[in-house]
Amino acid sequence: MRRIARNTRRVGALAGALAGLTLAASATPATGSAGMQSIVMDDAEIVYASPERLDATMAELKAIGVDRVRVSVYWRLIAPQPERKERPSFGPAGPASPAGYPADHWDRYDRIVVSARKHGIGLLFSLTGPSPLWATGSPERRDIEETYEPNPDDFRSFAEAVGRRYSGEYREETQAPPPSGGGGLLGGEPQQQPAPQGELIPRVDTWSVWNEPNHPGWLTPQWLPDPRAATLPLIPVAGRLYRGLVDAAWDGLARSGHASDNILLGETAPRGHPQQGLTRAVRPLEFIRELYCVDRRLRPYQGEDAQVRGCPGSRQAMVEQHPGLFASAGWAHHPYALEQAPGESDDHRDNAVLADTDRLVRTLDKILGQHGQSKRFPIWMTEYGYQTDPPDPTLGIPWSRQAAYLNEAEHIAYRNPRIASSAQFLLVDDGPLRQFEPSDPRYWGTFQSGLKTGAGRQKHAYAAYQRVIDVTRRVRRGRSARIFGQFRPAADGEHLTARLEYRRRGSRRWSKVRTLSTTNPKGFLRTTHRPRGTGYYRLIWIEPGSGRELRTRSARVTVLRARARR
Repeated sequence: MRRIARNTRRVGALAGALAGLTLAASATPATGSAGMQSIVMDDAEIVYASPERLDATMAELKAIGVDRVRVSVYWRLIAPQPERKERPSFGPAGPASPAGYPADHWDRYDRIVVSARKHGIGLLFSLTGPSPLWATGSPERRDIEETYEPNPDDFRSFAEAVGRRYSGEYREETQAPPPSGGGGLLGGEPQQQPAPQGELIPRVDTWSVWNEPNHPGWLTPQWLPDPRAATLPLIPVAGRLYRGLVDAAWDGLARSGHASDNILLGETAPRGHPQQGLTRAVRPLEFIRELYCVDRRLRPYQGEDAQVRGCPGSRQAMVEQHPGLFASAGWAHHPYALEQAPGESDDHRDNAVLADTDRLVRTLDKILGQHGQSKRFPIWMTEYGYQTDPPDPTLGIPWSRQAAYLNEAEHIAYRNPRIASSAQFLLVDDGPLRQFEPSDPRYWGTFQSGLKTGAGRQKHAYAAYQRVIDVTRRVRRGRSARIFGQFRPAADGEHLTARLEYRRRGSRRWSKVRTLSTTNPKGFLRTTHRPRGTGYYRLIWIEPGSGRELRTRSARVTVLRARARR
């Protein structure tokens, strides 16, 4: 299951992805997403870890400044008898109660919530497939059985069971003790002591529904023939399937006491497949349109067009029948651009890598407006990263470039006030697929986007993740460069001090520009400086408490010739 989960994620993301010293008197106040959270996801180090390894990972994540860990709550891992097509018995408790599931199937998630609370880390629980076979349809292909048409009613019960267990009011299961008195009798009946109550399981208050529903690695079918005529184009049905899953999860979480929690939609992959087909990924903005029952011009589907998509046919009915689509806390997205720099846009207008966040925002805003809603969803980045070489010679980039790209992505996200979180996937590289030879490109067909190698060696990105710096790449002579920084390990709202330094190209000497101070929720810093020529900047953070000096990587700025006047 570990291999299945990790490799499926790889397929989903990769398919979607393919002059003087002038300075302001102090750092610019944090005017962008000053409260932007830092999210890390690494199921192998969290969901599939031993208790000791899990605790060590949580401690490490806290130390490097992570606010929240995204965790896949795999339906198939918790469900009873997931390999059978016949629906199992859930006993007297039923499928909407944690007691209806094998007690040991909850253990890994119980450990996660306890460890997260111990280390002061928030959780984002993503309720997702693969599904137990008894809760899926019957496709002609066995390779998509676990993702094919998951049953919304069964998913509603699963969401309610998970919600009840992590409501903050559910206690761990305990074994009843043997009869007291060595089996003695009182009134002819054995005396059974009451079973001791277990510890309360901590509450989870942030959720998302399904992983990458616009990709066939997680949900099928993606497209089906139009039932009106074989000559018509295929219809993207993934949006309709996901609409049912959202309705189910929304209802199940509400029933279990989480109606006021942060419940996110989407978890969408950034790109779709150029062709249509049963297992061809739908581009994210097209997926969103179908989810909300609007056409390419954002007009609500009506008549037969609405009917074949399972749409209500009116704005009012859409809002009333699918409340989760409009009342959720935000849209979660995976804006990978693996082969591109973070600032480069995707060519197709229905794809959405990081540089296309405004495209995603406009689509959501206009669609909600069409349905008479004024709400504006924050965008949660919940997966993001870059492959490195070593070890991946096919899609990897050098370690230094990974560090630079991750810092640039942080700056891009910060500048957009609609972005609520930045993300890093993974902490530790995935291992290779050893069924292939090392010379086969498929050998590294997993993810090598970690801050550390599989052997535990820290990449350049490990320190860069903690101490961010991003600088304007190119400026005209006489113009100022923008300098952005973050000290992630700082406590929220802690007063921070940093020294900005500059070194001209060809020189080994760093010169102090000035000392800066900043106080904001997440340790961000922004300022400007006019470089004397092409060179490098770095920040020297003064660690609160210890007073240690901790430097960032060196970030290059290239000074271009001024444009000639006509």
